[in-house]
Amino acid sequence: MDTVKSWSALAGIVLVAVGVLGFLGTPLVGSASGALVPTDSLHNVVHLATGALALWIAFGLRGKTQIDALLGFGILYVVIFVAVLVSPTLFGLFSVPANAVIHVIHAAVAVVSLGIALMARNRQAVSI
Repeated sequence: MDTVKSWSALAGIVLVAVGVLGFLGTPLVGSASGALVPTDSLHNVVHLATGALALWIAFGLRGKTQIDALLGFGILYVVIFVAVLVSPTLFGLFSVPANAVIHVIHAAVAVVSLGIALMARNRQAVSI
């Protein structure tokens, strides 16, 4: 299994799990006081949607299209990171403000996605 598919699948599974856990209100994820990753319903839906997107990239796409989609996913997470860093409530859309843990997770998803996509693009260009 190649790295693009593996990373996309892992990111998708984790994001969907975080979305589901957020609705359950666990001490790890959710709106419970002191949750490690504080989220509200809208934030949970965003996790479910971006998780589904990552799973589609992993299992629904192939080749250059898959690589380009992962690059777009990484760019999306850069935008999410910057937007939530500037406004922890995403300009009032989230009722629970993002904390440092969320910022680190968003940045990590962005950097790893971009890095893997760019390396895959370079590998593809060399093999042509």
